Order: sequence, then structure tokens, then C-alpha cells
Amino acid sequence: MKNSLIRSTGYWVPSNVISNDELVASYNAYAERFNREHAAAIGAGEIAEVPLSSSEFIRNASGIERRHVYEKSGILDIDSMVPRIPPRPIEEISTQAEFAMKSVQIALDKAGYDGSDIDGVIVASSAQQRNFPALACEIQNAIGASGFAFDMTMACAAALYGLHMANGLIKSGQARRVLVCSPEIMTCINVHSRREVHFIFGDASAAMIVEADDGKPGGWDVIGTHAENKWSSALRSDYGFINIAEQSVDPDFAPHLDQDGHRVFKDVVGFAPKVARRMMEDIGLAPEDVRRTWLHQANIRMVDMIAKRILDRDRTEDNAPAILQEYGNTSSSSVVMNFEMHSDDMVAGETGVLCAYGAGYGVGAAAVRKRA
Repeated sequence: MKNSLIRSTGYWVPSNVISNDELVASYNAYAERFNREHAAAIGAGEIAEVPLSSSEFIRNASGIERRHVYEKSGILDIDSMVPRIPPRPIEEISTQAEFAMKSVQIALDKAGYDGSDIDGVIVASSAQQRNFPALACEIQNAIGASGFAFDMTMACAAALYGLHMANGLIKSGQARRVLVCSPEIMTCINVHSRREVHFIFGDASAAMIVEADDGKPGGWDVIGTHAENKWSSALRSDYGFINIAEQSVDPDFAPHLDQDGHRVFKDVVGFAPKVARRMMEDIGLAPEDVRRTWLHQANIRMVDMIAKRILDRDRTEDNAPAILQEYGNTSSSSVVMNFEMHSDDMVAGETGVLCAYGAGYGVGAAAVRKRA
């Protein structure tokens, strides 16, 4: 049985940035116009007033200060509040596949590989641009890889579910080198007209190359992975292929992103560290042996509390770094980004834990040890 390792990672973020102040100005202009145009119905109690937002509210609720976005003007236009992404001819690479390739090529270059060295591709993300053919098949073709390719959707935990799958495939001898990529254009999913969620998401692409240990130095040994679910619909996105059928019955039906933020916070802060700690116990890894944990960047309070419960000590920027102040919640790509940004200073033999948690609820965890 071969052991697996993370040979390289890569991430890419768009250059377009939206600050809290810019986002609030757009959202509040929308809210004020809506409330003005519907004043009579609001006064009669027929519909609810749209509440205003503020940069202070966003910082207090999440810790986010900015987010990088694929397309900016459409999000800030109060007549659209969605990114403007033109459709592409079928003979061109799809928008999300091209977005994925930004990080995939970085990971390949860092490892010194080309696509022909890859024998499995897993696209692990919150959503894919189309139902079929799989985005993974398009990326496989774009890099010239062979073997299998498939998509999987596990929301913000997807990248670590992909790592869990790759680890198992390599250990069982069914794969030699697997590309796991997480292209997250989350601003297409977000609802920028709802105060509860309008500030949460940014866009980013991340990739990992996971391979069988052939004795070559470098990389990170994967010493344990675990994935676990506990059903909840407290955080959900209803966009999907059935929408067109639903709207044929009810033209006013509007699929949307929705969350019960307080419930999600309570549930996930309780569940996620238990999953990580179970994995640690299974491989005999004590909290004091963990140099650093890299967590999914949902909001800063979750990062604080989950880190403390995994590590048995208060979070610091050294033992559990945060990146959401700059990037927002980039869903499954965030844990890989965090790992790449904050791992170079670790020395051979030091161990860290990755943990990501998302809708479902799904939680993925992995323990890695830096190689010489």
C-alpha cells in the first residue's frame, strides 16, 4: 500500500476587489430604492422593509474587509447585483474551467509536472457551471491528462473531501497522481440584495496535486484524512436544473441562497472540531503535537472557536492564521489558499491539520507532516 503526499498546491484570485464600503454603498442604494418604491405595502405590513447594511456590521459579523471578485461592475449595479459574465461558444473553454486552470497551472509548474503526469482529476467545489459533461473532464482534456475525471459538490468542505478521495484512491493503488481543483466563482451564487449574505463571498481558484510516495524529497505526507456529514438545510442554495420546471408552474419563484446564520454557527462550531479531533485520535495525534491548523474561512468567530477546540489552546495568527479579511469566504478554495500562504515557515517533521466545514453539514479534515 502506497502512502500519499501533497506534492504542490496553487491558488489564484482575480485582481478586481470590492471593499466593504463599496459593497455597502451599492446595497444601501438598492435597499433605499426598494423601501421608497414599496412604502405603502411596507406601511400596511404586507412586505418587510429591506434593512440597511454597514461596514461595521460586516466586520463585526464576519471579519471580512474586502473580497476579490471575477466581475465587479454587475455586482455593484443595483439594477442587476450579479456578475456580468457573457456566455461562450461551445468550442471555447468554459468560464469556470478557465478559472480553474489559473490555479491548476501554478500547481503543475511548482511540482515540475505537465498534464500527462496526472492520472486522475477531481473538481471539488460548491457548484459547477453545468450538469454535464463534468467540468473535470474539460480540465483533464485542457491539460492533456489521462485516467478518470469527475466532479463532486460538497460546498465549503469540498477540497478536503477531494483530498480524502485522492488519498484513498492512491492508497488502494487505483491512482498514482491526482489533481484536486476547487474553482469557486461564489459571487454567481451569492444574493447581493439580502443583508444577511450580501457580504460573505469572494472568488478564488485553488488546486492540489496529491501523489503516491516514491521517495522523492519535499511535499507533505498525508498522515490522516476523514470526512463526515450531519444533515442540515440551514445553509442552502436552491439554484439548479429543476428551477426552470418550478418557474413553469410559478413564474414568481426565485431560487436563492439562504441561511440561518445563528443556527449554522452553533451547529458547525460544535460539529467541525469533533470531526477533526476524531481523525487526530485515530492516528495518535495529540493537540500539542499540532504546530498549526489551517481552517476554512467562513467568519472570524468560527475560526477562533474551532481552532481553540482543535488545538486545546487559544487561536493566534501563528497557530491558526486567518485570510478572510482580504478574500472573504471563498468556499472550498479557502483552506487550500490558507495552507499555501502559511506553511513555508514550517520545518521538516512539523505537523498541521486542515479542517473545512460547509453546507450539508459536511466536514473534512486532514493531517499533514512536512517532509525534508
